[in-house]
Amino acid sequence: IDGDMMNLTRLGELGKKGVLMLMCESTNAERPGFTPSEKTVGRSLEYIFNTNPDKRIIIATFSSNVHRVQQIIDVSARHGRRVAVTGRSMLNIVGAAVELGYMNVPEGVLIDISEIKRFKPEELTLITTGSQGEPMSALYRMAFSDHSQVSIGRSDLVVLSSSAIPGNEKLVGRIINELTKNGVTVIHDHS
Repeated sequence: IDGDMMNLTRLGELGKKGVLMLMCESTNAERPGFTPSEKTVGRSLEYIFNTNPDKRIIIATFSSNVHRVQQIIDVSARHGRRVAVTGRSMLNIVGAAVELGYMNVPEGVLIDISEIKRFKPEELTLITTGSQGEPMSALYRMAFSDHSQVSIGRSDLVVLSSSAIPGNEKLVGRIINELTKNGVTVIHDHS
């Protein structure tokens, strides 16, 4: 989403040095077709924010997906929301990405999780770890009422902004079940 082109020249140079194969991780390699651009996620986020103006929006995604987190911050800012980040890896990566200039956060948008009680639910977006149902993640702790600063309920919308990695389906399903049992609206089908 940053508009930078892939460095095909560098890949060619590596090939000339004898590298014969490039192996990439791809969770959905067994699915036919191609992976759409990360920009399509931005359009989906915009739709979610437009159709849920009265809810606090909690988005769980991979902390390493800096472009996804940037899009969440951007759409939140456009909708006049403050953003709080929770989960150790999310805090670490967002902090490092901002410090190194890989992320651009508008002044006053990012707040500490301890400040969320100062704002109405519809003024907030929370970005969290736990999209894969990890038992000690921030989303898991929210779902099971064990998070020290976030209590969730009917005024919340939780978006799992990632597909379940094969083998994690039961963990993800457990969080979804717990959230819906507590009256939380959950969006998790990205097809």
